[in-house]
Amino acid sequence: MTLEVMRKVRYDGAYMFKYSPRENTKAYKMEDDVTEEEKARRLSKIIDLQQKISYKVNQEVIGNEEIVLVEGNSRKSNEFLAGRTDTNKVVIFPKTENVRKGDYVKVKISRATSATLFADDSSKIEISKAEKQIHQTA
Repeated sequence: MTLEVMRKVRYDGAYMFKYSPRENTKAYKMEDDVTEEEKARRLSKIIDLQQKISYKVNQEVIGNEEIVLVEGNSRKSNEFLAGRTDTNKVVIFPKTENVRKGDYVKVKISRATSATLFADDSSKIEISKAEKQIHQTA
């Protein structure tokens, strides 16, 4: 059932954990009759499916222009910046001198993984223009 819903809904991403009892819930008082091995197997299965779905969803935005709020340097290289789209997708793009944390840039997505979008260049835009473009696409 869970896998069917995931396939149908096609979440961009998901936070997944194996079951653990939580106080003040009905499940807390129930017997935990699922082995740790089975919990690990189930978790692995949904993580694998979500990675495939996320990859496909992100491939669909290649070629699209996106407005990105710059968050700062990429974690992997100071030669790149990282930011987020209005749908909370992480985008990595080359650093330029005139772009700083808090700026908005327009990028064209050139490639994607299951977790990250990449652009080859960016152009800084004013926030009022960014807001207008975001609202036009919403």
